[in-house]
Amino acid sequence: MRRTSIVLIFFSIFKFAHAQESATPIEDEIQIIFWNVENLFDTEDDSLKNDEEFLPYSMRGWNRDRYQKKLFSIYKTLVATGQWKLPEVVALAEIENEKVLQDLIERTPLIRSGYKIIHQESEDRRGIDLAILYKPDRLQVIDTNFIKLNFPDDPYRKTRDIIYLKARVTEEHDFHLFVNHWPSRYGGGKASEQGRNYAAFVVRAEIDSILTYEPESSIVVTGDFNDTPEDQSLRILASDSILHIISDQDFSGTHKFQGLWSHFDHMWVSKSLMQSNTFYVKNRKAEIFHPDWLLEMDKAFGGVKPNRTYAGFRYHGGYSDHLPVFLELKVKPGILAEKEN
Repeated sequence: MRRTSIVLIFFSIFKFAHAQESATPIEDEIQIIFWNVENLFDTEDDSLKNDEEFLPYSMRGWNRDRYQKKLFSIYKTLVATGQWKLPEVVALAEIENEKVLQDLIERTPLIRSGYKIIHQESEDRRGIDLAILYKPDRLQVIDTNFIKLNFPDDPYRKTRDIIYLKARVTEEHDFHLFVNHWPSRYGGGKASEQGRNYAAFVVRAEIDSILTYEPESSIVVTGDFNDTPEDQSLRILASDSILHIISDQDFSGTHKFQGLWSHFDHMWVSKSLMQSNTFYVKNRKAEIFHPDWLLEMDKAFGGVKPNRTYAGFRYHGGYSDHLPVFLELKVKPGILAEKEN
C-alpha cells in the first residue's frame, strides 16, 4: 500500500510537470496569488536570525526530507490554482531567505517555470520575509521598492518590509502591487492593533500618492493583514478608490484558530480594475483557494481547518496554516510587454 502511494505521488508530480511544459499560455490573463506558506525555513543555521526552531536537532526536528516535501507541496498548490497553468505573479509570506526561493524554483518542477525572484532581507526578528516570484516572459518590471515600517511609538521594533512592484503587462497596461504581512496579533487583537493600524496608514499614503498623479491607476493590495475587513486597520485602508473583493460567502476564511475562521488574507484593488473593460479583475472578484487537500477535519471544534505543516511543535506534514487567495487580471488583446533582458 505504501509503495502504491509513493508511485501515485510521483506520477502526480510528473503529470504536473508535463502539463506545465505542454500547456498553451492564455495570453490575456494574469493570475496573482498570495500565500502565507507557514515558516518556509531551510535546514541551515543562520547566526543572524532566530531560526533555531527549524534545524535538524531542534524540538521541531526540521530536516531535509520535510523541507523538500514542503517545497513540493508549494509547487503542487501553485500549479493547481491555475489549473495546470502557473500564476504569473506569486507573492509569498513567511519565507526565510532567498535560498528557499531558489530551492523552490530549482529543486521542484518549477525549474521549467522561468520564475524570477524579488526579495530583500528584512529586519524581522524571526527572520521571515515576503517575496515575489514573477514570469518575465509575461511581465516587465518597471519598479520595485521595499517599504520599511518605522513605528513612531517603538523605533526598535522590527517587522517585515512591504514589497512594492510596478509591472507592465502590455504597452497600454501597467499595474501596481503591494504585498503585506502586517504585525501579528500576539498579545491579543486589541492590544496589538496599533502596529497594524500604522502599517495601514503607510500603505494608504503610498496608494494616495499614486492615485494623485494617476487617478485611473491599476492597483492590487494583497497579503496577510492579521485583521478582518471589520477591524480598524482595514477600515483605514479601504476607501472609494480601494475595494475589498473577497466575499465572505466564498469560504469560511483563510485561517482558523480555536475553532473560529478569520479572513486575514485579502485582495484589494483600485476601482479602475473593477470598472474597466480593457484591464480588469476577472469575474470582478478574488477567490480563496480551498481544495480538499489543503484542508482536514477539525476534530476538536468541528468542520474543517487548514492542513498545516506543524501543530505546535509536532510535525503534522501538511501545507500551511493559511489558505491562498488569488485573482486574475483580464487584459484586452494587444501587444504584450517586451521581455525583460
